[in-house]
This record gives sequence, structure tokens and C-alpha cells, in this order.
Amino acid sequence: MRKIAKTLLVILGVVVVAEIVETALMVWAWRCRNPRALRLIKRFNKYVNNPVMLRFSGRSGVSAIVHHVGRRSGTPFATPVIAHQSHQDAIIPLPYGTEVDWLRNVLAAGQAVVDLEGRSLRVEEPAVVDIDDVIGLLPSPMVRTVRFNGARDAVRMRVSGTATSASA
Repeated sequence: MRKIAKTLLVILGVVVVAEIVETALMVWAWRCRNPRALRLIKRFNKYVNNPVMLRFSGRSGVSAIVHHVGRRSGTPFATPVIAHQSHQDAIIPLPYGTEVDWLRNVLAAGQAVVDLEGRSLRVEEPAVVDIDDVIGLLPSPMVRTVRFNGARDAVRMRVSGTATSASA
């Protein structure tokens, strides 16, 4: 029993150290806008963090899921993001910039479904806007996160209603 506990403690320690290193790298990459580092973080998030985040996003808080369709493949995708609904708009800050697959897909389709706070919202008319144009519409905790990540842009979409299913 002690050997199992010791092994679990070692694993936990490795995970904690890995998270600290990842966080430090993310802060550095976002602050200096190093393209190589941002690509590495995007790839890590796409294959490691996003599958985990999909289990928890879209139900409460600012985490959300964007359901979109591949512009070339037609394959349905789900991507975790942070989002906020302000009146009839859904706003999603873009900490990695505008060169992300999910945004290209949404812009090409002109629509998506966003799961936010337990609701599936059908959104249309996506437009990339300067973050300063929408920062006043975001809640304070999200503003701090956006400023910390150094996001310069956001996508603003009109909420056209609720979706009956979680796919675009």
C-alpha cells in the first residue's frame, strides 16, 4: 500500500511541475508573442488540454464550446474557448490571434453553435473585431484573463436563437 501511495505522490509531483512549466511557457509566449512558442502551445492545447476541457466547458462560467464544421472536410468539430454573451452578441476573445482553425471554419460557414452556461446558442454573422471595441462588454474576471493573455482581437457573433442540438 505504501508503494502505491509513493508512486501516486511521484506522479502527482510530476504533473504539478509539468503544469507550472507549461504555465510559465504560456505566459512567456503570450507576453513576447513568440510565434514558435505560440504554435507549440496551440498544438499542446489542441491535442492534450482541449479533449480534457471539452468535458467541463459549456455548462457554467466563461468556458464555452464552439461547434463548427470543417470548411474543407465538412467534419463537425467542437473547440473549447472562453466566451461571454452580451445582449444579442456572443464574444470570444482570441488569445492566439486570428490564425486558428476553428475561427476560419466559423468565418467560412458564417454560423456556429456555442454552448455557454448550459445553453446552446445559434450564432451568425461572425466578425473579427479589435479587443478594445468589446472589452467593456466582458465581465471583470474575463477582462483580466484577456489582458493577461495579451489578446488583441475577438470574434463577435450575433445570437440568432437557441439550437436544438449541439452541432452547427
